[in-house]
Amino acid sequence: MTSSRPSPVSRALSFWFAAVDPVRLDTFRRVFAATLLLYLGTWFMNAYEWLTDFGFHYTFETERAGLAPPLPTMPRELVPFFGLLVLISTGALILGWKPRIFTWITLGIVVYVQLVDQVSSFTINKLFVVCFVVLAVAPAVKQVADGAGGTVSLQSAWPLRVLQATLLVGYATAGLCKVFHGNWLGDADILWTQVQGSYRTETAAWLLRVLPRAGWSFMMYSALLFEVAAPPLFAFRRTRGVAFVWGIGFHLLIAVTMNKLVLFSLQFLAFYLLFLDAGQLHALRAWCGQSLRLAGGMLAFRGAGREV
Repeated sequence: MTSSRPSPVSRALSFWFAAVDPVRLDTFRRVFAATLLLYLGTWFMNAYEWLTDFGFHYTFETERAGLAPPLPTMPRELVPFFGLLVLISTGALILGWKPRIFTWITLGIVVYVQLVDQVSSFTINKLFVVCFVVLAVAPAVKQVADGAGGTVSLQSAWPLRVLQATLLVGYATAGLCKVFHGNWLGDADILWTQVQGSYRTETAAWLLRVLPRAGWSFMMYSALLFEVAAPPLFAFRRTRGVAFVWGIGFHLLIAVTMNKLVLFSLQFLAFYLLFLDAGQLHALRAWCGQSLRLAGGMLAFRGAGREV
């Protein structure tokens, strides 16, 4: 008598390549594009120093670091048009308009941003490149008959799984590097010391005055434990609630105590959408759409009242 239970190989193949609801990937693309718009918008205040020869670039270090030669900077006259391209491309992705075309355009933007000066690029840049590569080559969404006379949208699961794994690998490697290549287990004042440096915000300065050193040690070890424990916490449905609450608190602490790392926190929190159930995400999107329509109706009503 043979067992009807699928083999481990079959389960693994189904996990990675089964057809799934595309709502998680679509929602992530929209929100991730919004984080990119915020990120590039912030840096655009210094656009000429960043994108043209007017600024200082560490290009002489690229050969020493084993990196490819940098892409050429752009003339000053092109910077406003580049900003307009960023706005149009990310805006189209946020609105869900022509996502396949504008995902490739956005990928070109983030690759240029990364390669024009690799030495001074941040981890955030690299993560945008990796994720938009996955989104650009993701299989198209297909309409499949649902057996009741209608159709459902389905897409291969592998881009979703790759992006989910990206978050978990990012957390795990950050935690393990702190354990094996840092001094986080030997010095309880690491976080207390770090927030007194160039990353310090006004909130961090206030916390340094009112929070005892033991409180900083508690937050430090809590952050380290979260990064190491994140993969199993996110991997199982029963523990995802804990992962979400703990992770949001973790990123909130980063956002309020470390200057400009709020953009890093927003970027990582976008990945959390990939771990929501498709039904929950459909309900959340419907609620957001209804709220926006209601807000728009109220603004239109007020505008009409003023005209009268």
